[in-house]
Amino acid sequence: MKKFLIALLILGIIVSGGYLYIRYKTAPDYSGTRISEGMKKGADVYFDAFGIPHIYASNAEDAYQALGYVHAQDRLFQMEMMRRVGTGTLAEFLGADLVKADKFFRTLGIPQHAAMSTAEWMKPDSLNGAPAEMPEWKKSVLAYIRGVNQFIKDDKLPAEYMLLGSKPREFTLTDMHAIVGYMSFTFAMTLKTEPLVTKIARELGPEYLKVLSVHTLPEHKKISVFYPQRDSAGSILTPPAATSSDSTVSAMLEKLPVPQIMGSNAWVIAPSRTKSGQVLFCNDTHIGFAQPSVWYEAHLEYPGFSFYGNHLAGLPFGLVGHSREHSYGLTMFINDDMDMFEEKISPENPNETISGNLRVPMRVRQDTIRIKDAAPQIFTIRESHHGGIMNEVMPELEEVTKQPVAAWWVYLKEPTRALEATWKLSHARNLQEAESGARLIHAPGLNVMYGDKAGNIAWWASAKLPIRPAHVNTKLFLDGSTGADEPLGWYPFEENPMSVNPPSGFVASANNQPDTMKNKIFFPGYYYPGDRYDRIATTISSRKDWDQENIKALQLEAVNINHPKNAQVLLNAINPADFKEDEAILTALRNWKGTHELTETAPTLYYKWTYHVLRNMMVDELGEAYFNSFLETFLKIRSLPSLLRTAESPWWDDKGTEARETNRDIISEALVTSLKELKEQLGSNAADWKWESSIVSVHPHPLGAKKPLDRIFNVSTSTLKANGEGVNKLAFKLNGDGKYVVNSGPALRIILDFANVDASESVLPTGQSGNLFSGHYDDQAELYATGKYRPQMMHKETIQKEAKSVLKFTIK
Repeated sequence: MKKFLIALLILGIIVSGGYLYIRYKTAPDYSGTRISEGMKKGADVYFDAFGIPHIYASNAEDAYQALGYVHAQDRLFQMEMMRRVGTGTLAEFLGADLVKADKFFRTLGIPQHAAMSTAEWMKPDSLNGAPAEMPEWKKSVLAYIRGVNQFIKDDKLPAEYMLLGSKPREFTLTDMHAIVGYMSFTFAMTLKTEPLVTKIARELGPEYLKVLSVHTLPEHKKISVFYPQRDSAGSILTPPAATSSDSTVSAMLEKLPVPQIMGSNAWVIAPSRTKSGQVLFCNDTHIGFAQPSVWYEAHLEYPGFSFYGNHLAGLPFGLVGHSREHSYGLTMFINDDMDMFEEKISPENPNETISGNLRVPMRVRQDTIRIKDAAPQIFTIRESHHGGIMNEVMPELEEVTKQPVAAWWVYLKEPTRALEATWKLSHARNLQEAESGARLIHAPGLNVMYGDKAGNIAWWASAKLPIRPAHVNTKLFLDGSTGADEPLGWYPFEENPMSVNPPSGFVASANNQPDTMKNKIFFPGYYYPGDRYDRIATTISSRKDWDQENIKALQLEAVNINHPKNAQVLLNAINPADFKEDEAILTALRNWKGTHELTETAPTLYYKWTYHVLRNMMVDELGEAYFNSFLETFLKIRSLPSLLRTAESPWWDDKGTEARETNRDIISEALVTSLKELKEQLGSNAADWKWESSIVSVHPHPLGAKKPLDRIFNVSTSTLKANGEGVNKLAFKLNGDGKYVVNSGPALRIILDFANVDASESVLPTGQSGNLFSGHYDDQAELYATGKYRPQMMHKETIQKEAKSVLKFTIK
């Protein structure tokens, strides 16, 4: 026993010593002095109680160089993951499991586009044909890169690099453009949806498709448009402030070590509907859960500029943020900006495609993927004039067609100007200047939301929208051989959906369909049915005394009023006498109001039952892989009411039996299965089937996929009110296990009243830092889980007085 205790003591000393050594070598230092090459005068950074940097400098370049340094100090490994996804170099860093992802993004063309955007960016600026001085926004980009690279060169790298036995290379402008490319891809729903819809159309027929909401239905809620008047140059004429009147792509993407954008809410309320008589601005961007979460907050001050922003890893300008005079945010404008063209190969030449009477050569190139601890892989990429041929990297296409399928994507058609756009948005001094930034966003589609101190509110659907032939169904593979399905050009930005100072007294967006454009066209997309938008619009319209406190109830609401309607359809299809012993839980579901309180039992049965109904309806036609893909597309959310309520739908019949099943057969069978599984999972007493027992709340780190690193790097929280399409959307994938992992939710929750900008609030899902040994790794996790907020500080005297540490950058 004595020897055992001594051995245990020695082991404890070794473990403790190792922990202290790793902490010493990798923990961030938020105080002291750093000497910075390239700075003109230096900068001071005050870190508040939540680790948010407040940067004070005498010029833009010094401010952004300091930002690059502190951003890297907290988020370098996140920057590493983001740039490696966008450059197709994950396998080089993490090993052979990521080869498929690298091949996918290289075939799609994001790395090549990043290099092209950099080449365009590097072209010298000119004025009247003569060389011009580099603009301030470009100087600031380069300064940010210097700051990131100074940290990489001089400071302590995070623990992930030590565990992986690797060191980061220098950060580059092409890395920035690659990050923009990946984030532009993340909501490319086409690649998940079009193979599925085409398979249904070709194998099952139109009677199956018409039950699905492939296109927006009349009952779906649409965003109102309100176009402003413009001058002859296209600029908004100064408008009056708003007044009031009453083994699929999916499986591959799940393995990526970075989050995907999943949706979002935003609304801006005009002075006529607020208690303060000033604009009230709210935004909560919905992004895949991850540790660290996607947004990095930073407050910058230099002469002529005072701004509090939320930044993506590796990008210098906030995608969401505010000054004392204006605020802007975003949601995904889920327009259809990608088409899949089924190509026809020339019989005379396998490297040519047919397009009408033409034979168009394909671009064929060899690419090499470096792999950690393995030999490099060489693979061939083929590109038609439409885009990369996706068959090799999307094996599910084989079930739909034997022909090559190319991805035509708006994002790849011109260099990105996202850096310039976000600079303009963050530096905008009025409504017109904000629009000049919004119009530079060509892809992905973003709903840019705006409010200002002058009382203006606005929403712009920012994207380059292609004009397609009238006959084209954008949810099916297009014919690449005739030339008849080709895009015809682009709509001007002025015709994009938008609303500027509308009579309703608010603008709002929740990823739903905008109303018709000026030309009376519904622009196609992968829009949500509008459950969240309806709750937001109805609630805002109900009163005229909104303030920073009472609006929180809406931002935190976990209610969906359509789910109880679906539940009633299911309950009406069964014979209650067959389920006498389960009467209590069925009564709870019958009385359900669509809330998701953790002690409720109705949601537990509703989601389990819904899953088994859908599976019993569809897996015999689609197969397991495509059924799982269906569960992850907009089709599931938009089509669920129609699928459940169409009694004569062909989906009800089980193709594996001789009998013809009805909706009652399938729904009753699904309930029997659901009740049996819930009793096995949660016990025989239905009163114990509380919603909280079925929810898992975790923010996964890229290294947390392997045990025991999950216990070290992942961040778990109190159970969240997971829900399907509530305003506070905490989403999960339906499954048969009855354990629902919350995989996305608000990545921030901003509330700002222009009556007191210094009192604005937000919260992050975990914390500001991605460094394991930072005190800000997860210090906001419980605030977030329990629906609390913390300040977005901008008042200098308060910041300096309450600062927890100060980091000074000096020049030689």
